[in-house]
Amino acid sequence: MITWTSLLYILATFVLPQNTAGSDSELAYCDFSKIKPGRFGDYSEKGFPEYHYVPRHFTDGWDIVNNRGPEEWIIVESDGKHSLQYLGYNNTVWTSEFIYPILCYGDLLWKDYTLEVTLTPADRSDLNGIIFRYRDGRHYYLFGLDKDNKVTLRYRDGEKDFRKDGWHELARGSYPTDPMKSYKMQVETAGAKIRCLIDGKEIFNVTDSRYSGGKAGLFATSPVFFHDVRVTTSKRAKDEYLAEKSALAAQLKALQAENPKPMVWKKISTKGFGAARAMRLGDLDGDGSLDFLIVQNMPFFGSNYNQITCLTALDNDGKMLWQYGKPDPDHAWLTYDVAVQIHDLDGDGKTEVIMAQGQWIKVLEGLTGKEKARYPVPSSEILPGETSWLEYKHYYRRDLLPYLNVDCFSFADLRGTGKPNDVIIKDRHTRLWAYTNDFRLLWTASANLGHFPFFHDSNKDGRDEIYIGYTKFDPDGKIIWSLDSLMGEHSDGVCVGDFSISGKPDKVFVGGSDDGVLLLDDSGKILKHHRVGHAQTPSVGQFRPDIPGLELCNINFWGEPGLITLYDCDGEEITNFELIHSGSPVQPVSWRGDGTEFIFLTPNHAEGGLVDGWGRRVVMLPDDGHPDLAWMVHDITGDPRDELIVWDTESIWIYTQDRPFTGSKVYKPVRPSLYNESNYATVFSWPF
Repeated sequence: MITWTSLLYILATFVLPQNTAGSDSELAYCDFSKIKPGRFGDYSEKGFPEYHYVPRHFTDGWDIVNNRGPEEWIIVESDGKHSLQYLGYNNTVWTSEFIYPILCYGDLLWKDYTLEVTLTPADRSDLNGIIFRYRDGRHYYLFGLDKDNKVTLRYRDGEKDFRKDGWHELARGSYPTDPMKSYKMQVETAGAKIRCLIDGKEIFNVTDSRYSGGKAGLFATSPVFFHDVRVTTSKRAKDEYLAEKSALAAQLKALQAENPKPMVWKKISTKGFGAARAMRLGDLDGDGSLDFLIVQNMPFFGSNYNQITCLTALDNDGKMLWQYGKPDPDHAWLTYDVAVQIHDLDGDGKTEVIMAQGQWIKVLEGLTGKEKARYPVPSSEILPGETSWLEYKHYYRRDLLPYLNVDCFSFADLRGTGKPNDVIIKDRHTRLWAYTNDFRLLWTASANLGHFPFFHDSNKDGRDEIYIGYTKFDPDGKIIWSLDSLMGEHSDGVCVGDFSISGKPDKVFVGGSDDGVLLLDDSGKILKHHRVGHAQTPSVGQFRPDIPGLELCNINFWGEPGLITLYDCDGEEITNFELIHSGSPVQPVSWRGDGTEFIFLTPNHAEGGLVDGWGRRVVMLPDDGHPDLAWMVHDITGDPRDELIVWDTESIWIYTQDRPFTGSKVYKPVRPSLYNESNYATVFSWPF
């Protein structure tokens, strides 16, 4: 029986190798002959894939699962034949005990099959082998050649604890090999029965039902050469697989037909001054419509610092309002936040642009870009009693310069004025400073901050509390509670509110990087802790209208990028799916306007789209040459469904729906304020 849950399988399936054989029993065959010699799967364009879409060079259907550690996959030609060689040593990197170089291909719908891989074990100092019944980068079976001439059959089930892998060994034995010879490793699966062979000799014959089907893959942590891969099954099983795949594809097509299609509303050229995901929206010219601020920056100190070099302001039609600095195409790229926002800082009804540049915080007129005021940034000195910086000195030290390299700006109401005009600035992860809107220092404090704060008046006294990292500060900068001593990494995002939308107490949703996902009560008590890997971007929306309350979403990045997990308002896992092996801001999209929201995966016409809460690509962007490097959503046309804003360094395209809303009332959720934009801000969507 075909279910909507199983429909995500077909959506997670990428193109099979182009040299797939067409026999009655063969599912796939690859000898790597279609891939040109050289580095395998390098990125084909610039960009940082944490929150950009960056395509890879042709890989013949293979997906590179992991992005931490050596990426030493190479295609080598010898005597007219190609082999895929892994020429790295994973044990030389600090992530070696919980992240591994993996490739996968095939279909999650594959169930019972035989996987045969011919390989040369050039080095037996670590674990190499073949993967079967792959579900995602954290869940699969492995038949491997281990160090000390051991051979192992095991499955991976996430992780046991912080950076402690969830291996479960099913069988172990010995099998010496010659580093100059090739061997055929073979796995046969039939229901819960698993049979493993090398050169036709049975090594293991076990029963285990942990995973019932999934893709095939390759696993390497020391030098090993893969020559060919073949996946076969019975004719009956292949016919059943193809029928199920076809039926699910037809159902998906019907789902897509029910939704409005993206239609180009506007195109704006940014050639010469464009940027990656460093754009702000706001009403710069005071005409009531949203304008664009394009931000270029120059990284230094290993890209851990950056300085804004050029701002370009465009009106709603793409006409240049002003430019501050000199544009340079080489300064279009970024790997962190940029310290700039659009906000009515002085409360006069006109917006300003607030930016940090070198030793100064500068306030510019939104309409003209002329400087109104400037204020010195604080000293970068490590203050007495401050310890959190020690965690990050290996890749970020704020005192490499005598002044603070400001990481970001955010705005809140700390003094109870009724306006969010108090300013928070911070370094990368360790200290924040609070100012009035004319930059008189209110206080400074230190903690394991993570990236970007979330503001919420939790006690209803008219003043915002600050939730950042694993810490809650009161409006005067005093710590109310902190989980820093319990966590091993920084937090990548946080959101607070009544996710049940039924009057229950507030809860705190945290994407805790290598600490996974946490749901806390507002006193800091851990209610749920899911070790899902490196939980990167969190978002909150009405992704599953069949489930009470709002749904909490996160996507993994470092380690096994692209794994998306949904939770209900109480933090219970609903589902997970892995559609790409990359990051994404996973922003909620009110596309239909009826109260059901989608997740904006990427703008790429083949690998992206809008995904529903079951993991189905229900809206695809057309193959019309649009830019797909970066994206965000916002109501631009005023109907008030979301538009899709997609761009690269040369143009911005805006898509709207190809049909009008036909219901009685358009759903208009409350979203984060545009003056608190960040690559790390949790995008929430409150239905009131």
